Amino acid sequence: MSNSKNGKVNNKVIVEKSLALSQRCAEALGLKIISVDYVFESGIKILRVIAEGENGLDLDEASKLNELISNELDVEDFIDEEYYLEVSSEGIEKELRSDDDIAKSVGKYVFLSTYEKINGLKEFYGDLLSFDGETITLSYMAKNIKKNVEIQKNKISKIRLAVKF
Repeated sequence: MSNSKNGKVNNKVIVEKSLALSQRCAEALGLKIISVDYVFESGIKILRVIAEGENGLDLDEASKLNELISNELDVEDFIDEEYYLEVSSEGIEKELRSDDDIAKSVGKYVFLSTYEKINGLKEFYGDLLSFDGETITLSYMAKNIKKNVEIQKNKISKIRLAVKF
């Protein structure tokens, strides 16, 4: 199947096909695919698959998933160039993509950025105190003073777990 002028499958199609293939492989292992990206970094193409299990993703699970995906990619053979398959977890600074992710992170330290300034800031590091489905309450430090802020979910451009130093 050709999706571009030079006969190669384009990146969007590679991501879509790889996502479907990865989801089948992950389900067989009781895992969930978070994202699939096809990127060019440091001079090489990388098919990056981010996955998680019930308790994150351990090395054994990542290795098994990598092997299953690699075998399926060899069978389907829709990527016409050399690439590196990378299977990993989101790591310790995991992006909170859903309401469920946010709710499970109450009590944890997070980074949050907003579309517009709130209390004079667009970026906050702090403890996630609560989430009711619409509003996040965050405790953060501003000039050595502990403050709380309520932020509507629709005003958040990004929220992820953060490492506290």
